Amino acid sequence: MKTILGTGQLGIAIMEILLKNNSNEQILLVNRKGKVGLVLPGNVGIMAADVTNKTDMETIARQSEVIFSCTDVPYQQWEDFYPATAVALAYALGKTNAKLVFADNLYSYGNVAGAVMTEEMPHKAKTKKGQIRAGVINTLLNSGEEFSNRVAFVKAADFIGPRIYKGLFGTDFLDKLYHNKSIILSGKPALPHTFSYINDFAAAMINVGNANDSFGQIWHVPNAPAMNLKEWVRLFETETGKKAKLVVLPRFIVWIAGLFDSLIREFYELGYQFEYPYLVNHAKYISRFGNHSNDPQRIVRETVKWYTSTQKSKMP
Repeated sequence: MKTILGTGQLGIAIMEILLKNNSNEQILLVNRKGKVGLVLPGNVGIMAADVTNKTDMETIARQSEVIFSCTDVPYQQWEDFYPATAVALAYALGKTNAKLVFADNLYSYGNVAGAVMTEEMPHKAKTKKGQIRAGVINTLLNSGEEFSNRVAFVKAADFIGPRIYKGLFGTDFLDKLYHNKSIILSGKPALPHTFSYINDFAAAMINVGNANDSFGQIWHVPNAPAMNLKEWVRLFETETGKKAKLVVLPRFIVWIAGLFDSLIREFYELGYQFEYPYLVNHAKYISRFGNHSNDPQRIVRETVKWYTSTQKSKMP
């Protein structure tokens, strides 16, 4: 059975692709409440579990061939949540024969000052969140334990696509675009920036999970060509027929705002991503699995299509 920890945008995208590939696939969804706001087919189960609990994770691992870890919590909770999750998963893997595909981001590399990121880069981030992510990699992949040969990390850039609520081009951006409100950017929006389409991320997770030779290593999701933020905004303007009201804030303004808002303060330490080009190499993945990345126009079209389908009664 394939188990998906987390029922956010990535977890649901993985489920949908698995079912598209095989409508009879046995799937178990896991979240904190044991509920999901979707009608599930009979071969997809849902259960409540605590991913930071060793016993819960061992129970799940004993009935799983592959575990896709796609959990997420607010930045302010990372310091407790992710180290505990890594320890619980390591314990469960050590007690079973399950394989783990861990959805990750690029924070562990830290500020590479515009260099193209590859899987061979060291995990030497100086930010708090980058160090937390590096610690998860060390616990699960670089521990030297036998189970590390059954672990793979799949790293994505910033999310874009359907069901993205918190991303730069998530529902908040689209709400403001459709209602002619100011859209705030920071950093240098004329620099190229890599985004990962959520369905490309999900497909990469599945491909890595299905390949016996993919474990014990890190993979980068195949992404659309990097474009600058203003180019992405123009695509959204073309697709929606709306004109964006962009406001670019200097970084020191974001720092000041962070003095009064803990979430903004968490975002501030990642500001380097928009002060330099943010470029990701995915040649390793393409060499092994091929290139299934979607082009920017399709990404924007599918994002807007999903958004408008959920907002019909609210559209101006």
